[in-house]
Amino acid sequence: MRIRSLLVAASALALLSGCSGPPPSPPAPAAITSAPSLAQLREEGDARARRGEYARAAESYRAALRLAPDDLLLHFALGSVLSYTDRRDETIEQFSWVVAHGRPGQPEVATARAWLAAAQPPPKAAASRTEAQPAPAPGPLGAVKGATSWPGVDPESQWVPVELRIAGAAPETAHMKMRIRVFLGRPYTFLSLPAGPYRILARSGGTKLWETRVVVDAGKETVLDLSEANSLVKAADFPPKQG
Repeated sequence: MRIRSLLVAASALALLSGCSGPPPSPPAPAAITSAPSLAQLREEGDARARRGEYARAAESYRAALRLAPDDLLLHFALGSVLSYTDRRDETIEQFSWVVAHGRPGQPEVATARAWLAAAQPPPKAAASRTEAQPAPAPGPLGAVKGATSWPGVDPESQWVPVELRIAGAAPETAHMKMRIRVFLGRPYTFLSLPAGPYRILARSGGTKLWETRVVVDAGKETVLDLSEANSLVKAADFPPKQG
């Protein structure tokens, strides 16, 4: 009888030890992902705009504006991409903000004001009793983009700075002036350009490499590649130096 009691007790201990194994490991903490920064959202919007993804670019710019609500360039960028969509009221809202908060003569302010002026109906004629018809909404803004290249220049290993300027070449575009810097061999883009003719000038150091005219169409991207073929100088006359 004593032996049977010992066996029962041993069996019970075995069952208890089997049920009391090591506690399960706690679940691994969820990975914490940081929210995109202002610079990341701005770059994302710019990249989407260059690809023609205007609605998605607007999402990126709006997210950036939640971080920097007083950033004039972001408001202008948002208005520019919205002008490529059918969201006219939102475009007016953004460009109106730019005009209200920007400096007079600032290129972004001048462009926004020109777009808004074209969006307004014309005044009623004093000598006529008939209602003036509202003016059609202005066309969306255009862009100029392209590749830059030069014999013997590898942009991965040789950084040759180029300054590109674009300026309006007619009364309707005379207020537009922009300047960007890229490295030779890299692409360039001028966004948010009202339709019309422009002049593009590019220099590297003291050498004028390109000077040409281009016509921008509303809502379209005009492609203009810059190479030795359309340069003012030959490769032998411009041995590029790193900046």
